[in-house]
Amino acid sequence: MYDLDKVIDRKQGNARKWSNQVLKEKFGLAEDAIPMDLADIDFEVAPAIQAALMKRASIGDYSYSYVPDEFYQAVIDWNQRRYETHIEKEWIKLTFGTVSTLHYIVQAYTEKGDGVLINTPAYNPFAEAVEHNERKLFCSSLINHDNRYYLDFEDMERQMQENKIKLFIFCSPQNPSGRIWTKDELFRLAELCLRYDVLLVCDEIHRDIVYKGQTFTSIWNAHPEIAQHSVLCLSPNKGFNLGGLKISYVVIPNQQIRETLLNQLQKNSITSPHVFAVPAIVAAYNESEAWLDEMIDYVAENMQIVYDFFAEIPEAKVMPAESSFLVWVDVRDWFKDETDMQEFFRRANLTMVVGSYFVQDGEGFVRLSIGMPRELLLEALGRIKKEYVRSMEYV
Repeated sequence: MYDLDKVIDRKQGNARKWSNQVLKEKFGLAEDAIPMDLADIDFEVAPAIQAALMKRASIGDYSYSYVPDEFYQAVIDWNQRRYETHIEKEWIKLTFGTVSTLHYIVQAYTEKGDGVLINTPAYNPFAEAVEHNERKLFCSSLINHDNRYYLDFEDMERQMQENKIKLFIFCSPQNPSGRIWTKDELFRLAELCLRYDVLLVCDEIHRDIVYKGQTFTSIWNAHPEIAQHSVLCLSPNKGFNLGGLKISYVVIPNQQIRETLLNQLQKNSITSPHVFAVPAIVAAYNESEAWLDEMIDYVAENMQIVYDFFAEIPEAKVMPAESSFLVWVDVRDWFKDETDMQEFFRRANLTMVVGSYFVQDGEGFVRLSIGMPRELLLEALGRIKKEYVRSMEYV
């Protein structure tokens, strides 16, 4: 058993999410605000990871490092054990965070003016990786049917044909909704990419947090041919809260596709790994699985508390999540616009992410991060309830 109820002072560690300076300058909030915006968790890190980093820190050498065999073996074993995905050492490349990696991927496989497709609503850095590199961004809106997202296969096929799409950046599980795509959906998606020669870049970094009773299928296990026509982006950052170490890796079976990205990484001088990256990921994958499973169950209980809470607010509708620690709430019947929404949360002394951040199709929604000790969650929900009751008095 791990003490996930323990509230740690993340301000001491200069956590961006909890920084008094950020809370004041970005959100105009006081020091006692509860942040629910950034997609990280507020639990103390798994003991094995902390021990591994303390052991490495005790060695008075923080110069350039290399990637040892134990890193590759940890990745291979984790993917086989957890996801029944076969990976070979030569396919793996350690990188420095998924967001920066997406920029390198866009640079490697497309030219200026080429079309890149994403589904929306989408994590905004997907769009930035395209537009900041002067590629053309095309968006295929997810279908919101009965408060659940679905892929629009007809629209995706049309866009691949008409816009000469070169690259498809796909999020699985989906951020911000936590939707897990079915094996059939992934097969159909892979078929489209193969038919129109679109390189599929699959971001699966949220897959480590999947609730009991739900089944996550990696894209490679959905279609026998897509592994040779795709780039898989993986990271322990979401499941084990290691975002500050900038740990991520790509897996690319196709030698030509792999060498193209490796050449781009060399152009950008992406060489030595972070000195703490390997100890952290090895400890996460080899020694922290029990902690992860317990944390997932805890977050699932948090999610149920959130469902029950918003069920009492008729103007809000929570999209049921199947993974992650993020809550996607439809508030179109609650607030007249995002300014009204932001002012409400400011008065409640909470942070959140407005739906317009997610490129398009997110207007009228809010994303809340609930991977936190129960005490903090209940306090945050209490603030929402108090402000809701107060605001209703003036209606």
